[in-house]
Amino acid sequence: MPASLWRSLLLKFLSLGGFVDHFAIIKKSILSQSHAASDRALLDQLEISEDGGTVFVRCPNVFAQKFLIRTYRDLIISSIRTQLGEGVDVEFCAARGEHAQERGPAPTGDRAVQMSLPSTAQESSWSGLNAHFTFDEFVVGRCNAFAYEAAQAVSQGDMTRYNPLYFYSDIGLGKSHIAHAIGNKVLSSRSGINVRYTTARDFTHDYVHSVRNNCLSSFKSSYRSAKVDVFFIDDVHLFKNKEKTQVELCHVLDDLISAGKQVILSGFRPPTSIPQIDKGLRSRLSAGLVIDIKRPDKATRARIVRHKANKSGVTMPEPVVEFISDTVHTSIRDLESAVMTLAAMSSLMKKTITMELAQELLEGTLERQQRITIPYIIDFISKNFSIPREKLVSPSRKKDVAYPRQVAIFLCRRYTEEPLQIIGQAFSRKHSSIIHSLETIDTQYSQNLKVKREIDFLMEKLDSERS
Repeated sequence: MPASLWRSLLLKFLSLGGFVDHFAIIKKSILSQSHAASDRALLDQLEISEDGGTVFVRCPNVFAQKFLIRTYRDLIISSIRTQLGEGVDVEFCAARGEHAQERGPAPTGDRAVQMSLPSTAQESSWSGLNAHFTFDEFVVGRCNAFAYEAAQAVSQGDMTRYNPLYFYSDIGLGKSHIAHAIGNKVLSSRSGINVRYTTARDFTHDYVHSVRNNCLSSFKSSYRSAKVDVFFIDDVHLFKNKEKTQVELCHVLDDLISAGKQVILSGFRPPTSIPQIDKGLRSRLSAGLVIDIKRPDKATRARIVRHKANKSGVTMPEPVVEFISDTVHTSIRDLESAVMTLAAMSSLMKKTITMELAQELLEGTLERQQRITIPYIIDFISKNFSIPREKLVSPSRKKDVAYPRQVAIFLCRRYTEEPLQIIGQAFSRKHSSIIHSLETIDTQYSQNLKVKREIDFLMEKLDSERS
């Protein structure tokens, strides 16, 4: 039997039982390996389907297709072939619509898409919102209560009272979630509302493309107040050093806000602390309500664990909930990952979730938190990059020192709970310099495959080491 026919029969067989489960596992695998919030929101909108022995990866639009192929092609194909077999053919295509490629079967299933209101069908197809990020899925605590109340006020009709509305936080703490929740609430409760979500990277790419192809008027038209009622833009800190794009963004914001449209933004730091942005843009970003979303306290972490366990359909004993909330305190994303890991292992091993099982699975996490400190990471990076420890924490700005230092700062932020001020002191750096290092590595991690592989290798090595 020809190999292609065999693969087709295998995929058809899987489609009769568990095919959707296989694609769900593939998608979780892809999402777990992306750390940029905007990228995860885009990856979560992928529709994976099969036809004639070929797996089609359907992207929400042509631009997303080009970006994902350029940035995540190897990761997506690897995840698919790991689950379905090395010989599976994979093709990327865009959702049907204007300029879309008519490739692959139409996606099936009962996945709800909140953006598909009859009166705004055309606009909702490119709103860019993640339908899974809703207020029902947002766990409220002292760390984010103010952000939640402001978001609810905007989504329930108090439009433009807080305009613009700006959220900022560290990675994985829910700023993108709450922004998407506003959009999904607005679309599900009001008719005739046009919502547009984008990221600083996408906005910049669109602008540069329009300039190079002499279609700037089309770009301007797509962001006009006549076409957009609620405008979201994520990762605002990435506009630094992009002077012409900043000017164009100022025009967009002025047009929308003066027309009474709601503008919602999010970033890694407050507007006043973003370097290399125009004073005019900084003023516009700071003109409304600026809200800091902090790391969740223990009580909030416990609520997140219970919520995630309930959504996963597993029974989580209270001592286990307390143990996880005590052990994992880096980000909400890591909390969710711990619950999913425990639930999956319990199902696979046919075991009831107990304290012993939780301790066994999270033992490495607990050990790392107790063992991995800033000095430990400095020594670790010093050895792996063959750079003297003294040079790594020196004022030197040489390239062969700057990059390893930025990686070390990134790992300190990821593996320790030390505040940025303490990390800065360890590296003889100011708070703004530490923020810059974190943003630089976060951007390179999502855009540069070589950097991603190197950092993934270092984290894997750091995870596997034992004292």
